Amino acid sequence: MAPRTPLRHPRTYFEQRGFRLAPAAAAVGVTAFALVAVLLGFGVLLSNRLAAAGHSEAAGAVWGVLAGQLVAMVVAMLVGWVLVAGVLHLLARALVNHSGSFGETMVVTGWATAPTALTTLVAFVFLALALDGASLSTPEAFVESFQANLGTTGAVSALLGFAVAVWQTYFYGKALEVEFEDASGSAWFVGGVVAFGGWLLSIV
Repeated sequence: MAPRTPLRHPRTYFEQRGFRLAPAAAAVGVTAFALVAVLLGFGVLLSNRLAAAGHSEAAGAVWGVLAGQLVAMVVAMLVGWVLVAGVLHLLARALVNHSGSFGETMVVTGWATAPTALTTLVAFVFLALALDGASLSTPEAFVESFQANLGTTGAVSALLGFAVAVWQTYFYGKALEVEFEDASGSAWFVGGVVAFGGWLLSIV
């Protein structure tokens, strides 16, 4: 029986089930939902802390700011899906062969966003911890202490991102081998460039 998702066995999944866009789009949707949930959760924590500290007006303003951020980040995720797929596809066509289609690469890239839902949930924990120790005496003190607290989690975030990049390299390599009918190992190189390129951009 073919696996229900390609997250553990991408080669078997794509060989037996093919490259269907709807399940991949659903994976992107779950990732976007995780991002929205984290931002909403952070909004609740921040507004409650501000209200408890006597900053009711600021607590109310939080939601106006977050609403715009939510829309912008979801749009950015969808645009990023297309852009990463474009880069992956161009590299694969240049370094592997021309047998794969862009639609199939969109499916591969969509599924590859799934592990970032985990990093998003971990990011919520870091945001909550940073908020818990932040000063609310003045807006400037809050920004400074919040950023300082968040900075202490940078190494852990980078390591988690590295682990995701390792998995994505494996996933891209196996999936692109099926899509481009490649046995040379070039698909793994392409996957590694895209996965670790994204990781490096996230920590700069």
